Amino acid sequence: MLDKILLVSDGIIVIAADTFTLPDNHDTAISLHVQEHGADLRIGNCVINLPVVVLEHLEQAEGTNVYFYQSSPYAIIAPFVGGIEISRDELLKIKGAWEYSYAPS
Repeated sequence: MLDKILLVSDGIIVIAADTFTLPDNHDTAISLHVQEHGADLRIGNCVINLPVVVLEHLEQAEGTNVYFYQSSPYAIIAPFVGGIEISRDELLKIKGAWEYSYAPS
């Protein structure tokens, strides 16, 4: 589902498959879950892997915005799908849980 994550000053850009769409009700359809690699951002039935490097970037960035663009292997231009904002408090909780559970001692 996921092709690339780009780090930008106010969050990240996710280049997703051309079938990706954002659900109408962002508040109930989006959740973060701790994983060994960092976290999973679940949007409806789509799962986006966020490595620890991305969590660290979002922790330090000016904002916690996630912008989505659709792309296919042969597309030159990736159209904008929409964006969400991850709660900074939720992000810090997930990062802390990852550090407690998986960070090397």
